Amino acid sequence: MKGRAMVTAGLVLVSACASHQIPEALRGYDILVPARDEQSLELARAMRSSGYHVRTKVRGGNRPTAALIHFTFSEPGPGEPLWLHVRLADTRSGVIVGTATIPLDSAHASVRARAQAAVEALSSP
Repeated sequence: MKGRAMVTAGLVLVSACASHQIPEALRGYDILVPARDEQSLELARAMRSSGYHVRTKVRGGNRPTAALIHFTFSEPGPGEPLWLHVRLADTRSGVIVGTATIPLDSAHASVRARAQAAVEALSSP
């Protein structure tokens, strides 16, 4: 029994530490990630591991919800870098409640690395 209590206490501590990574403006939000493309799935996974509460379906009457929107963009012209933009929009008001932008360079070559970097940028003050 003692071992089980220690494991439970450890899980509570890990959960508490993860929730401190979530910016104040996003605490209490569910993050809606309905898309099933590879980048969306990795963003959802990275957000869960950082303490965000992620859902795949809209449900009425729950906590405030922010929809995840992501896209890539590059300024026109030769040699301009490609960027991954992540936005979290409140599903009731449409107000953007969180943003992150990361360059798509060799450091972010994999989908998982891009997702992790974007969530870290989203969680930065």
